[in-house]
Amino acid sequence: MTGKSPRAYNNIILTLLIILLVISSFLIHVEVLSKILNSLFFTLILLAATYAINKNRKKLVYFAVILIIFREAANFLIQNEYFYSLVSLTSVFFFFIIVVRLIQQVASSIIVDRDVILESVNGYLLIGLCASILFALVDRIQEHAFAFTNPASQYFSDYIYFGFITQTTIGYGDVTPLTDLGRLLAITVGISGQLYVAIIIAMLVGKYLSQKNIGS
Repeated sequence: MTGKSPRAYNNIILTLLIILLVISSFLIHVEVLSKILNSLFFTLILLAATYAINKNRKKLVYFAVILIIFREAANFLIQNEYFYSLVSLTSVFFFFIIVVRLIQQVASSIIVDRDVILESVNGYLLIGLCASILFALVDRIQEHAFAFTNPASQYFSDYIYFGFITQTTIGYGDVTPLTDLGRLLAITVGISGQLYVAIIIAMLVGKYLSQKNIGS
């Protein structure tokens, strides 16, 4: 392969946008600027995620555009907890659809190439992002859902950190779920992360061995 396919470019862009969202969340804690940047990156990630899907993405594009409009309204115009919660859950549902479609693309691929690897990575990153959104939502609707080492102020970076740490089942203990809902979510995220890695690695190894046997 001498050049990058549109499929590769789309997945590279999605990977970079997720990484930039994570980095900016940790580096920028000025409330207004952080809120604007998070909104911008989420908008771009929603759009990029639809283009990471190869087939039948027209409905996903419409879904993403509508979701972007509602996210902006929830962040800057409509100060309503129920509306915000609904938008957050819809965002998670959207990313869940993208993850499922990415897994289907990986499963249907004949060979293991950089496109397949990127799709696998993006699926994993999107699960971590979903976990971060859900942890932030639970802590917003349930008082004292989590205990933080620095309880004075929480930023989205705290939930990104806890989301990915829980997904990888590292668990340093500096963030602790205190409510049943928080603990249930932590268990679900941990199991999902491990199942994803086990299934995808098994799938990629199987395809790679088949590809190698065919080539030899």
